[in-house]
Amino acid sequence: MEDIVRRLAEVVVRQQRFSEQLAQRQEQTDQVVGLLMESAAARVPLPDARSTAHQLMTKLTAQDDIEAYLHTFEVIATREAWDKAEWAKILAPFLTGEAQRAYVALQPPASEDYDALKREILARLGLSPISAAQQFHQWSYEDQVPVRAQAARLSRLVQLWLLAGEPSASQVAERVVVDRLLRALPRRCRTTVGMKGPTTLREVVEAVELAEASAARDTGERAWAPPRRVNPAWRPQEGTSRPVPRPAAATPPDEPMPTEPSSHGPPAWLAGCAVHQAVPSGAPRRTVRVEGWPVTATLDSGSSVTLVQPGIVQPRAGGRSSIPITCVHGDTRNVPSRQVTVAAGPGSWTLEIGIVDDLPVPMLLGRDWPGFDQLLASTVRPASRELRGRKARSRKERRPRPVLLATESEKEGEPRPKPSPKNSS
Repeated sequence: MEDIVRRLAEVVVRQQRFSEQLAQRQEQTDQVVGLLMESAAARVPLPDARSTAHQLMTKLTAQDDIEAYLHTFEVIATREAWDKAEWAKILAPFLTGEAQRAYVALQPPASEDYDALKREILARLGLSPISAAQQFHQWSYEDQVPVRAQAARLSRLVQLWLLAGEPSASQVAERVVVDRLLRALPRRCRTTVGMKGPTTLREVVEAVELAEASAARDTGERAWAPPRRVNPAWRPQEGTSRPVPRPAAATPPDEPMPTEPSSHGPPAWLAGCAVHQAVPSGAPRRTVRVEGWPVTATLDSGSSVTLVQPGIVQPRAGGRSSIPITCVHGDTRNVPSRQVTVAAGPGSWTLEIGIVDDLPVPMLLGRDWPGFDQLLASTVRPASRELRGRKARSRKERRPRPVLLATESEKEGEPRPKPSPKNSS
């Protein structure tokens, strides 16, 4: 038994020695192979990545999707182990059109940075994070397009908008909150805040507070109007003659409006305070649609804001949105407001309107609605043609008619016969 154990121990020792010898030989072999590869590389250079790229890629065409093209390039570059610092130089010869112009517009070192080049190309083609957010909110389902393609498009827009720059989960949530807050602001405040380009919630809050403070200060300054400066009468110097004014060129007379009450001058529509109960009977009215419901609107060319009664549009529940309105008497007050869609013949637009309790008409359509001028022109022209037709008919009726003079003949209207000459005999 002892002999067997001794022999087994000898066998184990021999195997260990043999394994050590194999490991040493393998290490020597690896060193020799490494030296051979280094010497071969020194004598025969490896193929350039740019020349290899021409064998693996095709030039960008107008039919190619730019995002898919860039993704394909990144996959090939990663597989071929190209240095990322050279990616922009490798990609440049394959670009065409707007993508090529984006590369030319970048200055070094930005043109040598692939990530900066990719952002510039996507921004040029309307695929920046801001454009993606706008397209996401404007997206609508199309029956003729497969749902799988639409879902992929919508998912890509969300990724471009929310995942740009590899943000954290809290940063993604903050981007959603910032976007929703900006879209809920009143139009005037939203325009001012949006020009600052806030990216965080804190920046949005500070920009809104600054815009509200500026609006309150501007409202106070408009309430007090400084007196107009009157220049003293001009007098000529002694020894000089007074210049004789030249007659002004004749200008065509203004055509009176069809609802003008008198010829003393064309009055402005609804001139005076917007809440006065006396509304001119000839003020133009048109039927418009507010959120799809028909409403008779009075067109007021002297108002820069659209107003409605509470029965037409209810104020936003729990909202603090309001707009200041100022009448011609200088009275300024804040009224509740709400963003609605107003549609008529010229088109459909969304705007912020004021809600006034004592408004004398259901709706007062102002110049802030983009289609106001076209709608007013289409309302006034038919009345103008009808008025001109009535004037023409009245002039035609007053035209003098010829009157036959009475004669002394037995038959009215015939000349009196001449007497026949008498014979001298």
